[in-house]
Amino acid sequence: MGGGDRCSIGICDNDRRYPDKLVKRSHVSNLQFHSLPKDPQLSKFWHDKIRQGRQNYLESKSVKICSNHFQDGERTFRCPVPTLFLNNSDLKTQKSPHKRNPCKRSDKSVDKKRKLAKSGTDTSEDSVPNSTFTLCIASTQLTRDADVHFYTGLHNTDTFKVLFDHLSMKASVMQYWKGPRQTIKEAPMRYSFEDDPNIFLKPGPGRKLRLEVELLLVMMRLRLGLLLHDLAFRFQISESLVSSIILTWVRLMRFELSHLIIWPSKDVIKQNLPLCFKTFYPHVRCIIDCSEVFIETPSSLDTQAQCWSEYKHHCTIKFLVAITPNGMFSFVSNCYGGRASDKFITKDCGFYLKLEPNDQVMAYRGFKIKEDLMTVQAKLAIPPSTCGSLVMCATAVTETSRIANVRIYVEQAIGRLKTFRFLKHEIPIACLPVSDDIVVTCCAIYNLLDPLCYM
Repeated sequence: MGGGDRCSIGICDNDRRYPDKLVKRSHVSNLQFHSLPKDPQLSKFWHDKIRQGRQNYLESKSVKICSNHFQDGERTFRCPVPTLFLNNSDLKTQKSPHKRNPCKRSDKSVDKKRKLAKSGTDTSEDSVPNSTFTLCIASTQLTRDADVHFYTGLHNTDTFKVLFDHLSMKASVMQYWKGPRQTIKEAPMRYSFEDDPNIFLKPGPGRKLRLEVELLLVMMRLRLGLLLHDLAFRFQISESLVSSIILTWVRLMRFELSHLIIWPSKDVIKQNLPLCFKTFYPHVRCIIDCSEVFIETPSSLDTQAQCWSEYKHHCTIKFLVAITPNGMFSFVSNCYGGRASDKFITKDCGFYLKLEPNDQVMAYRGFKIKEDLMTVQAKLAIPPSTCGSLVMCATAVTETSRIANVRIYVEQAIGRLKTFRFLKHEIPIACLPVSDDIVVTCCAIYNLLDPLCYM
């Protein structure tokens, strides 16, 4: 007997032909029936698991197992073998993940509380039984597009799913950062079925959260700027684990999403050039600007001197961004101390290597890079200066107005980037080693949104 439309686990009665009688465990978000894997070694483990709850079991290719029997609530790369609720003994010993025991109260205490409720009197501190308060946000609870956009900055649940599917393969085997010494000592990756049926385990201890919940945690940290203590309380884990998850995921996301920041060719730029550029600035390749983010004041005086910004009167980090005429990020530099000038950052970050002859770069008046651009045969478009006179001529006023009208897109792009509130407040010193990764990740996620300007 195989499986067909019914779950092949002996003690499970789930049958897709009878949707009204389907039973879904608490750790399952979407009940599905998973077919037998093609890998022969994995198939052997499936048959062995089914055989635990069925006598005289005959192997068949039509085996189906429902989501209730997988630790992640579905068959995943991390846990591809069913391990839950395989026989009657499992029902007594195993419990669904994320399910808590109900509070036990004696009949006397219940009767006493009912009498007090009727009389309108309050119970004393000693008479109130201990209660547990659980608050845990799971990605499956964010079903509305507005909620997904609020917590993650992404458009909708489909975008979040696509992002997670792109990252999940490498995230399932990545090694979490816990300091240089402890990370080096972690055990190597295990791929053998003989050692453990739960293959593809990451080094070190098991995860406390599912991968999609970890991604949600990281996105909430970037989008809302929540404190570590707040996230630890929401997801019921320690602050050190929250920090480890964020540092590890941000590095992974930077390397996996940096390809979303594309330097388009001249032909692509011209094909998508907005109408406001076509008349007066048809050769503009990009608009550049530097943005500053506040950081906590370092204890080292030398570091304070490097990070002090005279413009912001605070310790900051500074990075250069270039956007296309329609408002998408096409270049993002590494972070520099707030003391670095715009001219130095533009020259040091490798931006000039992207330019081609006859390109036009638009910037604000403070970028003194006209001579540097001449070395790569590019031109600079900035508002004209008064050159010591108090009044601008009519031509200069017109040119300033034109540049201001089109250069506003870079300000709007940076404004949208700062909707990731982690970049709007002071960045903790502990996050400075991954500040480059955070900025690139936020810019890459920004490029998943709609452009600022259409043709």
